[in-house]
Amino acid sequence: MDRHFSENARIAMRDAIAETAGNEVFFLGHTDGTGFVTSVEPLARGNRDMVAAIVVTTSCGDVVIHNHPSGNLTPSQADIEIASILGNQGVGFIIIDNRAERSYIAVTPFIPQELHKLDYPDIESFYAREGILASSLKGYEFREEQIRMAFLATEAFNEDKIALIEAGTGTGKSLAYLFPAVLWAARNKERIVISTNTINLQEQLIRKDIPLIQRHSGINFKAVLVKGRSNYICKRKVLGIHQEPALFQDEFAEELKAILAWSEKTVEGCRNDLSFLPRQETWEELCCEADQCSRIKCPHYAGCVFLWCPKGCGERRPAGGKSCPAYGRRGCQTGSRL
Repeated sequence: MDRHFSENARIAMRDAIAETAGNEVFFLGHTDGTGFVTSVEPLARGNRDMVAAIVVTTSCGDVVIHNHPSGNLTPSQADIEIASILGNQGVGFIIIDNRAERSYIAVTPFIPQELHKLDYPDIESFYAREGILASSLKGYEFREEQIRMAFLATEAFNEDKIALIEAGTGTGKSLAYLFPAVLWAARNKERIVISTNTINLQEQLIRKDIPLIQRHSGINFKAVLVKGRSNYICKRKVLGIHQEPALFQDEFAEELKAILAWSEKTVEGCRNDLSFLPRQETWEELCCEADQCSRIKCPHYAGCVFLWCPKGCGERRPAGGKSCPAYGRRGCQTGSRL
């Protein structure tokens, strides 16, 4: 225990457990940046067998601690499930005895990585009149507003704060935030999420703007396109529609017939592949929905376009919508879906 907890932290835990007559107590532990717990605060108190896991106040680098009154520190199934969730958020998980003399480290406390801030001259050199883009991109037009926006995005990354930026048409907004984002991700080994209001902008980023950054920035990075489940056709629903002739008599009949014909030949099964934009009411009759998906019990599971990599690489994506395991190999550029 001495290697992981300060004396003050151990005394605080022992006293809090004693106040509950030896029942389970859920603690939040604060570390010194090296994984050593310097202080704790009790968040919840339970009975001899369980305690509520209050994790809303935890952040990366923290550790949650609770005691097993029985003295057996082996994690229960519930412990492992909570530890897994917290571990993926950078939070450690430790089980102790009632005297705070023994511990079982289910998830080692995380040591926060040192962040490498971006240098403004590096950002400016990419957009400047004689910069990287100007020398490598024919017809490049220098825009003062674009550099200003890139600097604001850089400041937000460096200072870990929110930036609300508005810029007019033609400013080059996508490139203005993409390069700082890519540079930050590469230097700090972090993932950056770009959320767009429209799928059209998603397509523009993945097909045009991001490849441009990849060609000219000199940074080696990978980008994937994430689309929601509802963008994909559900084969079970398609079969169900065929068995409901009444649907072919209403105002959506022609759209429905066109989508059904397309569903028989599409490989990716994504709404974007349609030659027209269907009305939302029509598409909802046929799209994938998480609350209506029977997953492995579905008779069409083996051929589900949402689960199989649509580029023909022969790989099944893991459960939960992770990226194709062949991404980056065999020429597969599918990326991820959720």
